Amino acid sequence: MKFRLLFVTVPLSICIATAGLALMKLSSVPHYGGGQPYAIPTRHPVTPEMEKAAASLKRTPTPKFMLTDHESHQVGTGDFQLGKPSVLFFIKDGCPCSIEAQPVFNSLAKAYGGDAQFFGVIDSDTQAATAFVQANIIPFRVICDPKKGLMKGFQIKASASMALVDGTGKIVQIWPGYSQETMRQLNFLLGTLAKTGPREFDDSEAPKTPTAGCTYF
Repeated sequence: MKFRLLFVTVPLSICIATAGLALMKLSSVPHYGGGQPYAIPTRHPVTPEMEKAAASLKRTPTPKFMLTDHESHQVGTGDFQLGKPSVLFFIKDGCPCSIEAQPVFNSLAKAYGGDAQFFGVIDSDTQAATAFVQANIIPFRVICDPKKGLMKGFQIKASASMALVDGTGKIVQIWPGYSQETMRQLNFLLGTLAKTGPREFDDSEAPKTPTAGCTYF
């Protein structure tokens, strides 16, 4: 009887332990809104073609547009001409790469406070944009662009890309992806334009090599 009990209890204990480990692993996977958990994203390299397209827009005016943000407030070209530099972070709805990049972007935005403007640009409607903002605790406005007009205007192929615009509405630089080095470049240029100097922020979660997110087109 004793041996029979062992035959039952040992396998049962192993099953329970395995299930517990699986649940722990699942709980550590990032979630977006109330949907299914995402696996750790596959990082996408920044290509020479992406870098060439980004470089071609230096010192050109921002594309004209009029959209709404996640709170249904209008945002347009004029918002980039208010005397403060603006940073745009490009987000793709449902993209785990965007989720992975967001803490780094949030950290930079918090470091500058009101000395610069920050916007997200997401390829979704207001409802999905609001869910992304809430899930990722974003401290700035997110522009809803389901038709991807701004992505086309800034020649952004993939999410987790960035653009810096000066206080007159001209593009200073576009980064097709992000990394620790490109975040520091952005910080330096932004600090110069804001006349505050670079700010301290946490870029430890940024990749060491330029990395883009999932593609829009």
